[in-house]
Amino acid sequence: MKKLLGIYEKDGREFLIVQENGKVFVEDGNADDFENAKLIRNRDTIVKDPLESEEDVTGEGVFDFRYGPVTSGVGEAGVYHLFTYGERILQVKIDTSYKRREIDVGMNGKSVEEGLKMAQSICGNFGVSHALAYARAVENACKIKLPFDIEVLRTVALELERMYNHMYVISRLASAAAQLVLASHLQGLFEDLLRINGLFSNSRFLRDFVKIGGVSIVPDKQALKEVSQRIKKVSFEFEKLFEHSLTSRNYIDRLHSTAILDAESAQKIGLTGPALRACNVEEDLRVNEEVYSNFIPVTDEEGDSLSRMEVRAHEIMQSAKLITKMLSGFEDQENKTVFEIRDGEGLGACESPSGSVVYRLDITNGKIKNLYVSTPSVFGFAATAHSMRSNIFTDFPFAVESYGVNFADAAR
Repeated sequence: MKKLLGIYEKDGREFLIVQENGKVFVEDGNADDFENAKLIRNRDTIVKDPLESEEDVTGEGVFDFRYGPVTSGVGEAGVYHLFTYGERILQVKIDTSYKRREIDVGMNGKSVEEGLKMAQSICGNFGVSHALAYARAVENACKIKLPFDIEVLRTVALELERMYNHMYVISRLASAAAQLVLASHLQGLFEDLLRINGLFSNSRFLRDFVKIGGVSIVPDKQALKEVSQRIKKVSFEFEKLFEHSLTSRNYIDRLHSTAILDAESAQKIGLTGPALRACNVEEDLRVNEEVYSNFIPVTDEEGDSLSRMEVRAHEIMQSAKLITKMLSGFEDQENKTVFEIRDGEGLGACESPSGSVVYRLDITNGKIKNLYVSTPSVFGFAATAHSMRSNIFTDFPFAVESYGVNFADAAR
């Protein structure tokens, strides 16, 4: 099913950024043919469920419970408007504007190198994803062809980012369910992954690793060997914890049947990433990338918080196998290819830990113009709003955390 991810204007015409069958492309069409068009046009104000009425829910005793922007349980500056008459949630609207910094607006007029630094600053824990999608857009615009081994190193960085983000999400779900021993072990593995990131890239959060036309460093063979060994150990320890956690009735009961989302609604909203795959939709940008040989996406069927957690858990183990396989055949190469910045237009995308990150831009006289950024958290918040209806207040953390969304990513 074709999903609308973005709308931009150029030369007085409207163009659509869409995703279908694991590919992102631009087409000339009518955005209003998609049910999430209004969501995308208004993404910088209030994120709502695009499949429900625009009107606020009203009735006897119904009120807006305002949760945020600075409160326990909300990790960033943002507000959840929970419409309720007491315990059951009738409607959700999410205000991301407190985190709006207009980084994407400020990138226009900057050099491509300046733009790269700004792109990875949009959302720190998706820094590799944003840098990679942006770099690919520039490289496509400038017709830059990368050596395969540079693609391998970038992919390893992306999978390391996926592993630590997924580990964090699952640890948050465990904490919400008062599984404190499990959460402590998961947080320990999260720290192990950050240290592996530092060994691989000289940055615990992989910052500045992706460059236009290359990467910042090529780790030596000893470092790569140690990265592979430590990743295997983390995956082994995580698999034991994950299997044991599935025997906890208290934990599983809190996630099962919470914030259920069906496949049709998920695709109409524009959802991508693990949350979509938890609805049994086999959609992943990695399937069409040469560096991922014979890649098969992880899916689940129920579309609830438990399914979203399980998809992320299996993706941690899948990413570990991908990393060790890629590094086992890696050969030393230069860290950057020779290129020339030229005028053109480019589209770049990658599969971030929470879905498709897409950059579309023009380059004129070495400067960025007409930049558009599509982030997965916009659609993740909309899906959160849709799936939380009819749930109760104690379901809130399990719904929100299971989508792995960020206010910084949505607001840019």
